[in-house]
Amino acid sequence: MHEFSTAVGVVETITDVAKEHKATRIKKVELVVGEFSMLNNEQLKFAFEIAAEGTLAEKAELIIESQKGEIDCKNCGFKGPVETQKKDVDHFVVDLVNIFECPKCKSNNTKISGGRDVYVKNIEVELGTK
Repeated sequence: MHEFSTAVGVVETITDVAKEHKATRIKKVELVVGEFSMLNNEQLKFAFEIAAEGTLAEKAELIIESQKGEIDCKNCGFKGPVETQKKDVDHFVVDLVNIFECPKCKSNNTKISGGRDVYVKNIEVELGTK
């Protein structure tokens, strides 16, 4: 379950940034998750809650924004979003074979060029009073 290790990494990152800015609490986290990251958003939210316990991010609202997956076709040069897959995709297979069909020429000679990202877009913090 790589959702938990991702959540731990996110919590570590945002708490480090919050501490640098002398925040007393993290209120909200906006996370971008690529369609091809193979992360389950509900599991990621659950894992985030667990990873955030006892940190500045405890009880922070987590908002997940989806990033559309994109491909480059080596046959016709198409660059853009892929059609929704009609079959289940095993996350181990994504790196091993060209499973995405080009919507223009129908070739599967494609390469994933976008939608694997996972990053913190924004955090909202509470600052201590002086």
